[in-house]
Amino acid sequence: MRFYQSGLSLLAAMVLTACSSNSAKNAPPAGIEVVHGPTQIAGGDARGADDMTVRTPHFTFALSRGGIVDLAMVENGVFGADLVESVDFVPGEGELAVEKLEVVKHTPEQLVIELTRKWNGHRLLSRYEVDKDYPGIKLSTKMLDPAKETLFAGYRLQRNEPVNPDLPSYNDMTRMVHSHWTAAQLQNSLNELYETDDLRRSSAAVQNGDFTAWLSAGSLGNLLSDKEMYTTSSPQAELGLFDLKPMTGNFESYLSVMRQRWNRGERVYLNAGPLLKDARHNSGKLYAYTPKGRITADFASAAARGHSFVSFGPEVYPITTNFGGEATPYSETQVEFRSGVGLAKAEVWLDGKQVAGWKINGAKWFRTGVPVPPKRTWMQWVVEDKQGNRAYSNPIWIK
Repeated sequence: MRFYQSGLSLLAAMVLTACSSNSAKNAPPAGIEVVHGPTQIAGGDARGADDMTVRTPHFTFALSRGGIVDLAMVENGVFGADLVESVDFVPGEGELAVEKLEVVKHTPEQLVIELTRKWNGHRLLSRYEVDKDYPGIKLSTKMLDPAKETLFAGYRLQRNEPVNPDLPSYNDMTRMVHSHWTAAQLQNSLNELYETDDLRRSSAAVQNGDFTAWLSAGSLGNLLSDKEMYTTSSPQAELGLFDLKPMTGNFESYLSVMRQRWNRGERVYLNAGPLLKDARHNSGKLYAYTPKGRITADFASAAARGHSFVSFGPEVYPITTNFGGEATPYSETQVEFRSGVGLAKAEVWLDGKQVAGWKINGAKWFRTGVPVPPKRTWMQWVVEDKQGNRAYSNPIWIK
């Protein structure tokens, strides 16, 4: 009997030791760590002796055959399950052959990995840049031998798990609550906001051969706001892929290009940044719908889905169908305009053309609406205050 009890105690001790060891291995580090060999990410695919796993305080990812094949975020103090099938630069048809994968910089605060590959006779240099304080990866690829042929290339995220269909779309609302809108700016270098995981595009837009992206594994870096940002739960944002080229120049020119893209059905959304100025050389703010509270995750998710507007002064709020949402033909879309200095006029745009307008004689609050026409792609609201400052909604898509 004593032998049985001793054996049971020994077995229990071994189990507790193993659990403690697994928990420790699955806990995020204080800095940035690099581990070679098969990954410990639950459900991960990086199983080769030459594979590499990067661990940070916010997330972990694994590289195999040159690309990211596994990624997990911190959940309840430990790394969760693998979320991705792959995240990689896709130059076009054909296989990528790895020449060299090396860590060129590694400190507890920063990591840079460089990858050289060949594709169809061209050499490509890719970089993975990670900072301890930012839950995400800056991705960049340069074609060392630029291709002369037309390419459909860019970064693409393929998920292991489908997007949760139970997540609210914030589409149709009977009454808009203004306190659910947060004004802020995402990373200064974050450019266009997509509803997609695929940033590939024709070579006409990237003729210099440089491709960049931001793979978000949490909040999108520094979030500047004129309101206090707080969280009642985890500060982690959803996994997402964003275009990462600095926005510079004139906002009206930027808006013209965006409207052309909307005409093609591209669900890419307006952003705001300090280097993108209006005619008066002012920077705009991005207002995003954050019904769960003013949290970074809520803001980033809403901005990526177009539930937002850009303002240089006045404000425009949807009453029925949210910006970035879909409206049914013959229904009515309603909006509310606000301005502390008084409103001057408002416009509604349809597939790139202004189709209606209102003169407003200094009122600080104005509500209106229009029927949704059939056989169109998008509509947009624009409002101007008495000082000539404007606000621009993201498009409402027409079913």
